[in-house]
Amino acid sequence: MPSYNKGRYLADAINSVINQTYPNWELIIVDDVSNDNTLEILNAFIEKDIRIKFYINSENKGANFSRNFGLNCAKGNFIIFLDADDILFEDCLKNRLEKIEKSDFDFCVFTMQIFNKTIGDLKNTWPPKTKTPLINFLSHRLPWQTMQPIWKRSFLVGINGFDEEFNRLQDVELHTRALLTNNVNFKLFNTLPDCFLRIDDERKNFNSTDFLNKWIDSSEKYCNKFEKLVPSHCKKYLHGTIFRSYQQILLYYKLNKITKDDFLLLGTKLFSVNVYRNAGKLKKLIYKIVCFYNLYFFRVPGINQFLYRLILL
Repeated sequence: MPSYNKGRYLADAINSVINQTYPNWELIIVDDVSNDNTLEILNAFIEKDIRIKFYINSENKGANFSRNFGLNCAKGNFIIFLDADDILFEDCLKNRLEKIEKSDFDFCVFTMQIFNKTIGDLKNTWPPKTKTPLINFLSHRLPWQTMQPIWKRSFLVGINGFDEEFNRLQDVELHTRALLTNNVNFKLFNTLPDCFLRIDDERKNFNSTDFLNKWIDSSEKYCNKFEKLVPSHCKKYLHGTIFRSYQQILLYYKLNKITKDDFLLLGTKLFSVNVYRNAGKLKKLIYKIVCFYNLYFFRVPGINQFLYRLILL
């Protein structure tokens, strides 16, 4: 569990592990130099349960560093990554271990549900129902999120865990790389939700310009990295990642959350990736249409989705 200024949610996340029906677990929390009440909460928990351990980074190093540090400290054979504001269902560990412990799977993926303030206040579930997960990740039509898989620790260590150069798209990069690993063996389970992702706006710790700079920087790295690694027929799907990233820039500019200079700089950086520069005139025209439609035109339901599908052809 990476942790950074999530004190208001931390107890819920930790208690969801303590309340597991499967008892043989360890919870490794790596705090990224929080300046809220995180340490006070953590100290109270470790006094009560020796299965909980926490470490503090020497300086703010990001979630991927923290996850990798925890991975290297872990003693168990199986790993789940749980963010400090999310929650596991009480049978999560028990049910996941039943599927992976005596199998040859490198990882298994399970269903997640979204919630706002309390579990059940939203009905949006995220089952990993896809037959083309690699294409889905490349095109940023994400089939699952960070806490939905359970991993064999040996597999994660073998692929070197998270890439610490990524500030955003962290799990997207990991899952894409895992799917590209030779002879990877995995299974997707369309089950009842066994984990819960919080989307409460109060949990967010960022300013718009910094957030977008990190997003575009990671999108650029992601496209340039996997453009070299994926089969040639898959490269076109990276336009989905460019498209979704460009939508974010357009949205924040339209809402006056970034300046025109920031808007132009971010767009220039995003469109410097090889996938875009090597695209034909038609694809580049579609991006211009996306810009015009999202900034200047009245909204028509389904247009952005149509343009998104068109860019992937």
